[in-house]
Amino acid sequence: MEAVTDEVEDFLRERSVSFDRSPSLQGRSGRMWRPDFQTRQPGRSALVWVLATGSRAAAKGIVEHVLAGWYDLSQFRVGPEALSFVSLFDDTMDVWSEADFKLLGDLSEAARW
Repeated sequence: MEAVTDEVEDFLRERSVSFDRSPSLQGRSGRMWRPDFQTRQPGRSALVWVLATGSRAAAKGIVEHVLAGWYDLSQFRVGPEALSFVSLFDDTMDVWSEADFKLLGDLSEAARW
């Protein structure tokens, strides 16, 4: 849902966090991925995926897509300019299961918006 992603963008701007929206990054498989944000701060840069839907049925597919993205982009988590991974769940609708948080929590910081 674009509105939630816009809210996150406003939040980052208000806090003077430098970011790129929808950066295109190549995974280990060769596939191109577009997380919602790449934030840049001294010593604390991150890739952020915003997970938002009003549909419990769609939630599983979104989680699986983000999980595949984090796995494929895992080379960005190591090295001198290592990035943190953040899965930001819009929890205004009760569509996410604890399993969704645990699944993405293994490869990223799972946070609620």
